[in-house]
Amino acid sequence: MLSLAEPADVVFEIDLKAIQANFRTISALVGPHVKVAAVVKSDAYGLGMVEIARALANAGCDLFFVANLHEALLLRSSRINAAIAVFCDEFARFGQFYRSENLIPLVNNGSEMDAIRATGEPQTYFLNVETGFSRLGLTFDDVRRFYLSGVFGQHPPAVMLSHLACSDCAADATNVLQKNRFRAIYDLLKPTLGSLAASAGVWLDKSYHFNMVRVGSALYGLNNAGIQPNPLQPVVRLRAKVLDIRTVARREAVGYGATFRTARNSRIATAAIGYKHGLPWSCANKISVRLGGYTAPVIGRISMEYIAIDVTDIPETVCGIGAFAEILGEDFAVDELAAAAGANPQEVLTRLGAGCTRQHLNASSPSAPSVGKAPDAGDSHSPFALAV
Repeated sequence: MLSLAEPADVVFEIDLKAIQANFRTISALVGPHVKVAAVVKSDAYGLGMVEIARALANAGCDLFFVANLHEALLLRSSRINAAIAVFCDEFARFGQFYRSENLIPLVNNGSEMDAIRATGEPQTYFLNVETGFSRLGLTFDDVRRFYLSGVFGQHPPAVMLSHLACSDCAADATNVLQKNRFRAIYDLLKPTLGSLAASAGVWLDKSYHFNMVRVGSALYGLNNAGIQPNPLQPVVRLRAKVLDIRTVARREAVGYGATFRTARNSRIATAAIGYKHGLPWSCANKISVRLGGYTAPVIGRISMEYIAIDVTDIPETVCGIGAFAEILGEDFAVDELAAAAGANPQEVLTRLGAGCTRQHLNASSPSAPSVGKAPDAGDSHSPFALAV
């Protein structure tokens, strides 16, 4: 009888120490006067929201952004001592959950601003403003209308934020346009904190940092801005077990559609990973794997649960049934896999995390953070005093 304790055929390792190191790298880059908030939405891009949030809290992070109320309640139940902000969910409908669980809503439109006003009691909230992304956020006309009505005087936002459309291209004029629009609203409302830059925006000049940045992709090792040398540590390692090795004669087809035919008598290994696990179908005949220090090409189409590897030139002593082929690691990262597949790195990472067995490598023990401690619920000077 098969034991459930036996190792999985596909292993997706997440290095929590590397995530902590990337958090510290970003913190050092922006400086001690800029808060670094962690974006752990969509199950931390597929890598495990609770485990990653715990590691980041130990590294000094005290504010987390999640996608919706479901994620917020799950993270709150994990007893992480930090503020939790919800990118998008109905405050007007679920206000009781926000208040009872000390969660921070993002106000994305006028009706949500009306719901904040209607609470009749203090409510910590973040204000999302539209500056040129055309996805959620109050327009300038909305802001002006609420400003003239006195709402922001009665219910000031703790944080004002927006999202850059072209931050991965530093020379794009859209960045300056959005920054100027954001600055105009920021100077009008004077929130406690302003946040315009996310991961790629961190690498723009300091005028984009204001006093808070929101970092997701960079924490997980994705170098969206293409900074060289890459200052971020790789976070994930993906390996798949070799299930079969056979000799295939010259000119024989390998895989669906016969997109690859052997040019010689070849040894072909079948490994237990496919597009079911999130490996992009479009990377067929474009990537290689590592086996015992050797490189071998993936050949033929990616199947639902298998890939074929040409191991003809790899010594049989390091490539046998039961060996593990490394698809992602220090030599080949998510960014490179996504480029080979013509895909978005965040999409690739999220799909791999959802489709593979995840293993979280140990995080370092808690240490004194260099960029601030978790907010004290009794500290009236904290913008999150009501939401921790």
